[in-house]
Amino acid sequence: MKYCFILNPAAGKGWGAEQVKEDIEACYKQTDTEVELYLTKGVGDATDYVIRTVDAAPEEAYRFYACGGDGTLSEVINGVMRLEHPERASVGLIPVGTGNDFVRNFTFGDKFFDVRAQLEAEPLAVDLIRCNDRYAINMVNIGFDCEVVVKTAQLKKRPLIPSKMAYIAGLIVTLFRKPGVKAKQSFDGGEEEDKRYLLNTYANGSYCGGGFYSNPKSSMRDGKLDSILVKDIGRLKFLSLVGKYKKGEHLGSEFESVLCNKKFSRVDMRFEKEIFVCVDGELMAAEELHLSVVPKALNFLVPTGSWLLQSEESAEQDTAREAVAEGAEVQ
Repeated sequence: MKYCFILNPAAGKGWGAEQVKEDIEACYKQTDTEVELYLTKGVGDATDYVIRTVDAAPEEAYRFYACGGDGTLSEVINGVMRLEHPERASVGLIPVGTGNDFVRNFTFGDKFFDVRAQLEAEPLAVDLIRCNDRYAINMVNIGFDCEVVVKTAQLKKRPLIPSKMAYIAGLIVTLFRKPGVKAKQSFDGGEEEDKRYLLNTYANGSYCGGGFYSNPKSSMRDGKLDSILVKDIGRLKFLSLVGKYKKGEHLGSEFESVLCNKKFSRVDMRFEKEIFVCVDGELMAAEELHLSVVPKALNFLVPTGSWLLQSEESAEQDTAREAVAEGAEVQ
């Protein structure tokens, strides 16, 4: 078994990268486990590293740990899914990014920073979202949500704006423009419909935008896309929804007239022009979008002492989910 830690030195403006590097090196010295630490050099390098590492020793079993944000995790996963035998590789996460939404789907997020717990992590088979020729593990967004990500990416580059506030600032700026998206859309191969939405989310995980509990009913193990489809509503109505949306309280009867929550296996969309699509927090441009679930396609490493909130196997997990919804923070 090879243990490979892939560190994005730019993640989270670099605040956690050096500490993670020190923890990995200390663990290497204190245990008999042989680990490899690789620092990425730019966009797409994590994907390339996974592929060339496995190509050099294809018979080995691998554990790849993405040390960065959701974008770094996504790059590692896309590298694994391009392998001839992706089942031989497992993927873990040390969340030192800005939003770190994916780790919010698990209890005791601090365990993800424990390198020893990561080395002993148990693999859990989770679904992935096929998005055109890419894979997502957490969420795909179009419309308002995606435009917020565009603006947030711009604001993150400004030194006077804290990383954790960039999404909120991006949301406020985008609200003044209130962009939507028009698409010809079909679900599970059904009849194509011409629709205009303020925003759509297609989720495997439950959180986006640095802690917005957008898809409370999603599951990574049900073989379905959990969608939130918000109509092209006015600013005041949208403002009345934002607080509930952040807390995951937007699926009640109060908002049935402006949004719906449905599960699908496949969604196909054609846009009137090329738009930005947000895939696990990273942007791509597309004129068409084809989303489908790949059931239990990836072995995700859950560190010792943590478990998936979305599982319905125990009441304890439901209690933990409520604690997160009430404001428990991942450190």
